[in-house]
Amino acid sequence: ALGIVLESDLIVAEAGTKFQVTETSRGLGGAKYWALLHFRGAAAFSTEVALTGRFFTAEEAFAAGIVNRVAPEGKHLEAARELASTVAKNPPLSVRATVRTRRWYMDQLEREVTMQTAPLKLYLTEDFREAARAFAEKRQPGPFKGR
Repeated sequence: ALGIVLESDLIVAEAGTKFQVTETSRGLGGAKYWALLHFRGAAAFSTEVALTGRFFTAEEAFAAGIVNRVAPEGKHLEAARELASTVAKNPPLSVRATVRTRRWYMDQLEREVTMQTAPLKLYLTEDFREAARAFAEKRQPGPFKGR
């Protein structure tokens, strides 16, 4: 759920909501969500929650600049509609251009994260293990299986 939240243009969280970046604590590395947290909020906070895997509250997320608003319990939809209504009063083409620009930067960030993490995924493949064994045994690798 945190990924969907972080991909959103505007975020209204209900008071008491808790979030967590689980990749690091599950041994998966937290590159994507850390980068999205970092893009949205304070670097020190995003690094802490990504490295520790600890839960953080909507109030902490607001203080770090990750969410736009924290609404009282049961009032989050009303607060989101109010925020959307304020945005809707602006010139539509200007709003679209602003959203497109933000998403362009997010896409750039996504590409950067992918470029840095994609090669690491190769180390988990059977083909990589075969290549490493072949190197250690001073022989030609293969056959490769595409796995």
